Amino acid sequence: MDSRNPKENESASYAVRTEFLVGSGRAHDFEACWLETRGVLTAAPGFRSEVLLNGLGYLGKYVSITKWDGRDAFAAFYRSPAFRETARSGNGVYTINRLEEAYEVILSVGQPPRAPGAWCQLVEWNIKAGAAAKFEASRKTLFDLRQQHGGIFVSQLFRFLGNSSQYFVMQAYENRDAESAGRTVPQIQAFFAAHPATEYVTQAPVGEYYTTVEIASPAT
Repeated sequence: MDSRNPKENESASYAVRTEFLVGSGRAHDFEACWLETRGVLTAAPGFRSEVLLNGLGYLGKYVSITKWDGRDAFAAFYRSPAFRETARSGNGVYTINRLEEAYEVILSVGQPPRAPGAWCQLVEWNIKAGAAAKFEASRKTLFDLRQQHGGIFVSQLFRFLGNSSQYFVMQAYENRDAESAGRTVPQIQAFFAAHPATEYVTQAPVGEYYTTVEIASPAT
């Protein structure tokens, strides 16, 4: 069975990233709270997709990435009584670990997984002045190249709406071995040798690994 999601709406260019820090021993409670939130999300006008990630290194860290038709659709959901009610149910279970951030989805290659369990990597980039266009073009080349060698669902590039130099990349793999195998492909190694990270940043970023624990799409 194909575990890729053919219903992902790539025209949804507005994304919100939210990080949660869950108290020790409260993961089950948090995920139960999130199921309530998901029910509200999927019925919200303008909602397109959501993925909830759990850190592999920081076990109490969760990251939600939701996609919307636009800022207005998210704002209406965020201010809705239904969302406020589900948010209150999480009191004492989690805290927001960093300010919520809004991004534009500027590139997506492949199809997102439609079931939990994918192995994901998030990498944050703060690009040097004048290097943004070159960086974006390089990610398109890399994403296309990685897709040719299997084991990956999707590669996505998000640009922060607060400035023009902050990005993050999210890649979803079938499993850990697939992610590791991709780094041994000669063509990909050649790409990194020809396009080192220092072309775009003063210090190479470090990625963080997660597993996908929840996926949601609009209610039908």
